[in-house]
Amino acid sequence: MSGSPESTSIFYDQAQPGSRFDDMHLPQRPAGFSAYPLADKEGDSSATAYASARRTSGRGGRAHWNWSSDRILLISLTLLAIFTKLYRIGRRDSVSWDESHFYKNFSQKYLRHLFHHDVHPPLAKMLIALSNYFADSNGTYTFDGGDYPAYVNYTFMRVFNAAFGIALTPMAFLTCRQLRLPSHFAAMAALFVTLDNAICVMSRFILLDAPLLCFTALSLTMLSYFYRQRANPFSAEWFKYLILTGVALGLVSSSKWVGFFAIALVGLYTIHELYEMFCNVRLPVRDYAKHWVFRIVALLVTPLVIYMSCFVVHFWMLSRYDNSANFMPMGFQVRLRGNPLSHQPYDVQTGAQVRLYSQSSGTGYLHSHAHKYPAGSQRQQITGYGFADQNNFWNIERKRVAGTFKDVDDVSPHDAPIDGPIGNGDVIALHHNSTDSYLYAEEAFKAPISSQYSEVSAVSSNEGTKAKSSSSLWVVDIVSPEKRMNDGRIHPLGTPIRLRNLASNCILVATGERLDKDWGWGQAEVACDGDDDVSLKSSKHLWTIERNSNKNLTAVDLGKYMSTSFFKNFGVLNRQMWLTNNALIPDHDKHNVLESDPWSWPFMVYPMRMVGWDDSSIKYLEIGNPFLWWGSATVCLLFPLQLFYWLVCWQRKCMSWRSTEFREYIDGAMILWGGWALHYLPFFAMGRVTYIHHYLPALYFGILFLAYQIYNVSSWYLSERSLRRVLFTCATTALFGFWWFSPLTYGWNKPIADLKGMQWASSWPVYKDQFEL
Repeated sequence: MSGSPESTSIFYDQAQPGSRFDDMHLPQRPAGFSAYPLADKEGDSSATAYASARRTSGRGGRAHWNWSSDRILLISLTLLAIFTKLYRIGRRDSVSWDESHFYKNFSQKYLRHLFHHDVHPPLAKMLIALSNYFADSNGTYTFDGGDYPAYVNYTFMRVFNAAFGIALTPMAFLTCRQLRLPSHFAAMAALFVTLDNAICVMSRFILLDAPLLCFTALSLTMLSYFYRQRANPFSAEWFKYLILTGVALGLVSSSKWVGFFAIALVGLYTIHELYEMFCNVRLPVRDYAKHWVFRIVALLVTPLVIYMSCFVVHFWMLSRYDNSANFMPMGFQVRLRGNPLSHQPYDVQTGAQVRLYSQSSGTGYLHSHAHKYPAGSQRQQITGYGFADQNNFWNIERKRVAGTFKDVDDVSPHDAPIDGPIGNGDVIALHHNSTDSYLYAEEAFKAPISSQYSEVSAVSSNEGTKAKSSSSLWVVDIVSPEKRMNDGRIHPLGTPIRLRNLASNCILVATGERLDKDWGWGQAEVACDGDDDVSLKSSKHLWTIERNSNKNLTAVDLGKYMSTSFFKNFGVLNRQMWLTNNALIPDHDKHNVLESDPWSWPFMVYPMRMVGWDDSSIKYLEIGNPFLWWGSATVCLLFPLQLFYWLVCWQRKCMSWRSTEFREYIDGAMILWGGWALHYLPFFAMGRVTYIHHYLPALYFGILFLAYQIYNVSSWYLSERSLRRVLFTCATTALFGFWWFSPLTYGWNKPIADLKGMQWASSWPVYKDQFEL
């Protein structure tokens, strides 16, 4: 790094503490200077327009606005947003779109304190439950579809949710003002957000999208405010907006995992900022270290604390048992009220009916049924099944006590079962009650999906030679039991075990794969792992006796033997959320009229019908304002080419930007375009099913970037009067697009054929869905 101040790129300048950042780094454009390389006219009035749009920095670099004008615009825009979001919001009195799913599975169960599982973090779901609570719901409506009963105040809950959509408008205005757009163009950006039909319609129902969009917008707003304080590090305003940015990131990531894209945006901005400070030789090392510490605390620790706190509340509220909790740690399950697990016999003895549950997420219970493998041994299948039924029960028989044998030949499968509690190292046989067969492993056949493992099957007790061979015997290995159950014996819930086949020395394993739907019903594959280097605590090799039925023994309260912790429960639940989310894959064998691929989103190729489409019903279509979608997609896709053009100009030394002026433009452009890219491009790498509303967070950034580009590009070429014409034309166009498609936003209750002129693209399912069977 050069020590010359003239050659150093200054970002934080503490050599002149009394200087104002805007005066040092963002000087007014001189008359006749246009930033764009192709425009350089003497006395161009665009310079005047630009200068009039600039805000002056006052004490401490804080922006002072023309509050009279800005307040009027802000209030007017907010009132317009209130009207667009609340107009006829309670018109449809039936369950619409995913209101059944989100309300029934989230809100109702929160009010009933009933545990449930979903792919999303809990904050937005708890907010829906809060609206349900304020609406005086008794939590009894099951939401099976059809009309809402009279006691469900669905209109209030929709209004509550719409408030998050309303908040987008003022936040869009404030964000653009912080990114140096003049008041009227910032108002245009907010108007664009208000007049997008897709954002509007998705804000009017009881869904998670409005809270997600609101907290995404809040993250961007707080980042823009913090960006404006970058010349005043460690000031009160700097700290305030740094912490508020972290709070906003915690809120958005606690609503949906899409919120982590907002964290990525702020993270990349922070890395860029810290790099520039690193290159500033005048910045003391101590101050540089403080920047790192404060950012880590505010932008990493704060969101994490908020995220985890939401799960603390989530666990506290869901105190009653539901079978959807069966993947949670046993110590968590036995503390849920009404759980069926905590009272059962303490010891597992010969003759007990047991149900074994895999500790590998997504496997479920050790299961068998009469269906055969189509290849391999062609014997009865052994699978993992996620639901409780009679085919999960096994009769456990102890054949030899630990320490009474040295090798396989010392154990005879014909020996009578030995009474007493089963302990570590004992040899057992597992008899499947429903099909009168034994759990069996044989190295001669490979597992049907995972060929690195051996096949596990069930051998009928009528096959005397097979059923009574050592391949049907298993050695019990206890692994990391609960401290209060660490007595060398196996107990339900608290003693994870490995089952090692006596003949082949392989270990029963849940492979994590699914069997073919045609012959294996999509159930989990179970096999036998002959690898000698298996980790002792590998979850896919561990099984827990979840149910122990023995009429000869007295049931006890197992809860007093079990331990749990928030961090363990938190980790297990988030891992299961990840696995469940990844399991939501599209079926490529058939087309789902609701699904769409990411490539189709920016230009709105496939809008989505939100409800039934019969003539008498009120119909809603998730369709955006075409002018805003197509315009934002165009500027976002062309922006990399714009950067490439400037890079060529800079390389050829024909760039007429001043560095401070280029920085002034590019900072805002990269924040908005980066937000669009980070909220859109990752969906191409996802294997899960996707819908057009997944594009809405990216659309919010794209719409603001559209307004940002309209203003900046126009100001490079046009006079102040022409800028006003551009402003009027764009606002009028957006208003026309919103009005034209508003019947599908606010509900059309007549035959759709009566609504003319809505089919702007052949793929739009307005009059007929081309994929509908």
